Amino acid sequence: MESHRDVTYTGLMNGDIEIDSQFLGTTQNTPMSVFDSPPQVETTSSTKGKRGSNFSVEEDQLLVSAWLNTSVDAVQSNEQTQNTFRKKIWEFFTQHNTSGTTRTAISLANRWGTINEKTNKFCGCMAKVNGRYQSGITEQDKITNEKALYKEIVKKPFLLEHCWLMLKDQPKWALITEVRSRASVPPTPESTSIGLEDCGSRLGDTPNFERPIGKKAEKANRKNKATGKDVGEFLTKKLKFIKESQEHDKESLRIKAEKLRLGELRDNEKILIERERLKIEKESIEEKLKIEKERIMIERKKFDMQYMLEEERIMMKDTSALTGAQKTFYEQLQEEIMARRSSRN
Repeated sequence: MESHRDVTYTGLMNGDIEIDSQFLGTTQNTPMSVFDSPPQVETTSSTKGKRGSNFSVEEDQLLVSAWLNTSVDAVQSNEQTQNTFRKKIWEFFTQHNTSGTTRTAISLANRWGTINEKTNKFCGCMAKVNGRYQSGITEQDKITNEKALYKEIVKKPFLLEHCWLMLKDQPKWALITEVRSRASVPPTPESTSIGLEDCGSRLGDTPNFERPIGKKAEKANRKNKATGKDVGEFLTKKLKFIKESQEHDKESLRIKAEKLRLGELRDNEKILIERERLKIEKESIEEKLKIEKERIMIERKKFDMQYMLEEERIMMKDTSALTGAQKTFYEQLQEEIMARRSSRN
């Protein structure tokens, strides 16, 4: 039923589904136990009290409880009028109202229309939020997102959460969604025989309480068989589109992750290439240093050889043929050479 409900509420928000002004009710065995079964009250004019004031949270909750606990008279069956049902709602509300305010049946009907319409729109926002691809989101986060979407669409905040909390898990409220989703299906003897106790919601131009479907609505349903088929096909296509969109989003995320992975691989490759370049450059520098060192050693050996040859020439110099300063110069050089040789040893 949840998927059924989501589709219907989404259609309601998008304006894809035309909603009949009346809905089929069904027997509700477990209404919300905010109060005991409503007592029998006399139809009397209400006492004078405060009028025209805004409905309080307590009054809203009492009105929702009145709707949940009030059923259609089985004797009157489908012929019961809207005024009769309004009267029963008003009697329940007046009997249990302790706020000191006085509300007419019309004001209660108008207030219920507001609660019904805005709560249905909020449920449409729920369907849209639940249809999104979300991961790791809590229920409170969803409600926050639903309120934000409602404010974005309606341009006003959702202030009826206290009513929604009372209605959201009630079979009578859920039945309205189910009936909307099959509103275009021709009625059968079984479907027209049920629903003599509870009433659904009305969402027309004039806010109102709901009563069981009548003969005119049955005829309209039969006439709208073809339209209902088109709506069903449209919803099927829309669900398919939503599913394909979700698959597309998943594929986009996969592609982004793959691009990120490839980018990291390219970065790693660049790092490896740079390391290899530095290694080659280091080896080249070391090779050059080695060659330069060998060249210096060769030059040193050449120098040592030339130095040794020069010393040998000086030592082999015959000073006997020399006189004066020349003789003294070479003799001193020879002595220095011998002294260096002796110190090395």
